[in-house]
Parts: sequence; structure tokens; C-alpha cells
Amino acid sequence: MPRTRTILTSLATAVAAGMLAATGTAPAVAVTPAPSGTASAEPYVGCASLTSNANGRAQVRNICNYTINATVSVDWAWDPACKSIGASKSATFTWDSTEGRAEYAYEC
Repeated sequence: MPRTRTILTSLATAVAAGMLAATGTAPAVAVTPAPSGTASAEPYVGCASLTSNANGRAQVRNICNYTINATVSVDWAWDPACKSIGASKSATFTWDSTEGRAEYAYEC
């Protein structure tokens, strides 16, 4: 069964990439995390886009047209719990401000 699941996952990924190419849109690309203490302009993975970032607080926007679960990566700390974010909506994540800022947002 695992082999079938792997093949179907690869096939689904290929079909999705083809659909995006046919519509002229490009899939979101993961941005390499910025060095500690800084954040790049548009850090995101998949549909999760980090739109606001401060010590202990970040806002993530769902840039896709379907609901996702997402969170942020915090350097040297546990990441906040995943939250459901509706299409084109945002969610705020908080943590201990002494842990610093989020490095990037990602789907979970």
C-alpha cells in the first residue's frame, strides 16, 4: 500500500503543477529562512504567507482559495500550534516574546 500512495501522491503533484502552468500561475516556493533577527520580505511555504512579524507575534495570510492549516517557525523555540485559516483570511500567532521573531510561515 505505501508504494501505491507514493505513486498517487507524485501523480497528484504532477497534475497540480500542470494545472498551475496551464492557468499561467506559479506554485508558491519555499523561501530560505533569513538569519536570526531578520526576516525576508515574503517568507512563505505553500499557501501560508507571513505578513506581519514582531517579537512574540506574527500574522499569517492564506494566499490560496481554500482553507489551510498553518503556523510559523520560531528560531530556537517550539512553533505555535497550527491554526485553520480560511481562503484569503489571516490568523495571528503568539508566543513568548523572548524567543524572538518568526522565521517563516508554513502549512502543517
